[in-house]
Amino acid sequence: MKFKIISLLLILLFPFRAICQEKKLETIKFKVEESKNKPFPGVQIYIKDTFIGTGADIEGEASLELENTNQTIVVYYMGPYISFKLINNIDFVYLNIEKKLVIYYKKGKKVKRQKLKF
Repeated sequence: MKFKIISLLLILLFPFRAICQEKKLETIKFKVEESKNKPFPGVQIYIKDTFIGTGADIEGEASLELENTNQTIVVYYMGPYISFKLINNIDFVYLNIEKKLVIYYKKGKKVKRQKLKF
């Protein structure tokens, strides 16, 4: 009898606990350039295997809100698509298409530089 009561309480309280937990979203900003100082507007930036994404504005800038930064980002444009894994503790990503280069930043400081293959 006690087992049934405890089981019933757990079943009833579980959804309440899940509802009360808010998911913290992190905003990651992107700057996409075709070549040095030449923004790449209209580039589409998505989280891999989802429909969550955005497009770069006229300055080649965009932002995404993510539950965590341990995700793979896919960038689509006229030509081959680019795919790269984000790293933790970043808030800004610079991508240069011509140089095949991604630079990750946290609070304005360079965290990591990565050459891409595509």
